[in-house]
Amino acid sequence: MPFGSCPFWRMLFFVSLAGFLSDLSETGAFASQSDCDSTTIDNVTQRFQKYSTCLPEMAKKDGRDSLNRLIWILKDSLSLLQPLQGKFCKHLPQCPQPIAPKNGGIVCITIDSTEYCKPMCNKGYDFSFLRRSRLYETCGNSTGFTWTTQLTGGQTLAVCEPSEKAVSGAESAYFPDNSSCLHTLAYSEPEQLDTFLRELAKQGIDTFNHDKEADCLICGY
Repeated sequence: MPFGSCPFWRMLFFVSLAGFLSDLSETGAFASQSDCDSTTIDNVTQRFQKYSTCLPEMAKKDGRDSLNRLIWILKDSLSLLQPLQGKFCKHLPQCPQPIAPKNGGIVCITIDSTEYCKPMCNKGYDFSFLRRSRLYETCGNSTGFTWTTQLTGGQTLAVCEPSEKAVSGAESAYFPDNSSCLHTLAYSEPEQLDTFLRELAKQGIDTFNHDKEADCLICGY
């Protein structure tokens, strides 16, 4: 996902990671394997947050060259981390893994061996095709285990393009103005999953055999 597509999340990531990396620069080395084995993501996150308000002052003090190196390391780290997010999601093994749109994401729910995924766009983006009556795409036995997508290639479910107005999709197919896919994934994923489940029920889909372990929000990158 381009960094410009999620400015709030990008800023939060850059600001919080700065403190952690500043500690590394002070010691002149990155963490050893034993250091990595003895810590957790939560520990690292807390370390990031400790310095979350210090970035502007640090940048002024250390200068442009240091800031440029930091931004490059952050970008490189983000490129390594983002592909891992989708791998925590459980998909039907017979179906190709769906690809979330850049500048947005997909909310996925599995019911009775059919996977339902609702594409969503971030603020400032809209779908490249009209989708107001097409809330979701499916993959399962009834589709021959292929995705019912408007796009060629079979795995990309939607495209979110820059747009001042969001008019091509259903009202719920856009992340809130004060959020983005990545911010929602970090703080309010269950709300989007619950909304989608209710929408499926309203469309007459029996949600009794809902596989809760397969619930997942996937962000594009």
